[in-house]
Amino acid sequence: MAKSIKEIAQELNVSKSTVSLVINHKAERARISKELENRVLAYVEKVGYKPNALAKSLATGRSNTIGLIVENIGDSFFGPFALYVEELFRKKNYHVLYSSTLGDPQNARDIIDSMLEKKVEGIILAPTVDLEEYQRKILEHKVPLVVFDRNTPAVETHYVHIDNEVSGKNACDHLKSIGCRNFGLVTIDSDQPQMLARKRAYLDFCDTYGMEPRILQLPYQHLKQKGSRMLKNWAAKQIGLDGLFFTTNYLCILGLKVLRSAPENSYNFPMFSFDDHELFDILNPKISCIQQPLEALAKTCVKVLLKEIEQGISTPKEYIISTKLMRR
Repeated sequence: MAKSIKEIAQELNVSKSTVSLVINHKAERARISKELENRVLAYVEKVGYKPNALAKSLATGRSNTIGLIVENIGDSFFGPFALYVEELFRKKNYHVLYSSTLGDPQNARDIIDSMLEKKVEGIILAPTVDLEEYQRKILEHKVPLVVFDRNTPAVETHYVHIDNEVSGKNACDHLKSIGCRNFGLVTIDSDQPQMLARKRAYLDFCDTYGMEPRILQLPYQHLKQKGSRMLKNWAAKQIGLDGLFFTTNYLCILGLKVLRSAPENSYNFPMFSFDDHELFDILNPKISCIQQPLEALAKTCVKVLLKEIEQGISTPKEYIISTKLMRR
């Protein structure tokens, strides 16, 4: 069984405060002799003492913990992003505490409260809607904050993202280039900036080329229960539909399940996804997509947050990372 600070102090015949000061790298400040410091450190290493994380945080004023708050840690965008973030912070001796909001503002508020209580040293956040007050709360606690993927325009923070509108236009141009003249858009009922930008790109394309908009908005919170039926019914009513632009990869996967299993292959037209997925390159036919640079997004978020932690909170900046059109 691991020894406590009290037991270590008794073994070395010194005070508990002396052991605590040495363990927390405050020996020189407390004028503890180098000889005694080395004796304590040698014994601590010998017995394999590991300080309690909370106690260490209270003693040093640092938790070496970063909060990562995303929409869904289990999906193919946020999951790999989180792994990149975790690996980058691990190299800097930080632990990452992450959690999913599932797009629910109350979940996000509860998670933020919990992370602030745990004294995280910084937060990387993919905000939900209606989160302005809690983003301000993070900043009021002097906790460095970087938002990514989507932002809250009413709150100025460091913001790392792609250009969703330009990428959406590139998607529409690609569908046009392969012969689609009446393609639709499948999206979710979200007011998040990135989703609105992708929808706006489609509507601008329709306006530019005189194409009739065909938009299906699926309920994000009830996607599993209602999504398949709604998509199937909507597609059946779209006369002359010759392509689909899905604003997320999970919507594209839903579309593949519903439409490519239809009788007589009645929906044998191009489908395009905003966000890549490992399935898209092995399907027949393959799925073209907008590929977000997850590693570059993660590196930028980590670099900005570390600078905020080490040098102090600075004037918010916007960082735009380029996407790649994957033609398949």
